[in-house]
Amino acid sequence: MSALLARLLDDAALFPPHQVPMDRALPAHRAAADRITGRLLCPASRFAELRTHLVPEDLLDLGVVADTGIEELPKALDAVRAEPRVRPASVEIALPRDADQARAAAVTIARLPSDMPARIEVRRSPGWLHALDRIAAARDSAASPDRTAGLGAKYRVGGTATDGVPGAGALAAFIAACAERDLPFTCAGGSGHTVRDASHHGLINILLATAQTAAGDSGPGVRRALERTDDAGLVRDLLALSEAEVHTARRLLVAFGVPDVRAARRDLAAAGLIRRPDIGEDRAP
Repeated sequence: MSALLARLLDDAALFPPHQVPMDRALPAHRAAADRITGRLLCPASRFAELRTHLVPEDLLDLGVVADTGIEELPKALDAVRAEPRVRPASVEIALPRDADQARAAAVTIARLPSDMPARIEVRRSPGWLHALDRIAAARDSAASPDRTAGLGAKYRVGGTATDGVPGAGALAAFIAACAERDLPFTCAGGSGHTVRDASHHGLINILLATAQTAAGDSGPGVRRALERTDDAGLVRDLLALSEAEVHTARRLLVAFGVPDVRAARRDLAAAGLIRRPDIGEDRAP
């Protein structure tokens, strides 16, 4: 199994752009389960609904997205922990859009659960770099019983640029900043075929850009990797990565959320990274 693709695709079917109904999303997630499929991402506000569609055989890895805010998160997590048919794998929470990102990060970190990996979505607005500093500092703080476990960042591909840097430049800056801080991150993708919308093509670009950044290239080469459109060349360069380069890249990019896991697998197969999209066999190192 490829270490490059292992459990890379988080299932974000319950979120825009598709917002698949629960009675369709859960069976589709079960059917898509394979070696490159990761967590099912579920809004905290919809966990009670999810429970009504679980079957006795379920044991789902769940990423809880705190759409009801940090105040309601403890109650939501209590409900998740009490359900034996799911395994709470992580928490994701977005910082308030209009808040100073560094200050908001500090407040959020202080209230996160101490026993679960958490990814904080940093908005591309003033203070975002300092917010990453705060997340990294909390992650690096002296070990203690109440230390937040597995703290990292999250990036939403698309939308408004950081400090006026359009598209690929903003993403390159984020990846480089996480690499400088050795800070793991996830990406939330979209449904189109560009870096901004992050379909399979964007995912391939981001994998290669992360590998290049982890190897010490934080300059124009990383942005060029994000803007490349030659699928065959991108795949060739990914397949040429050493085992150490793959490990370092995936230590940074821990997951990529897609709205349709089966479609993403078909796209990865079309690009040549996996052989059979129905079972997810892969070629990558």
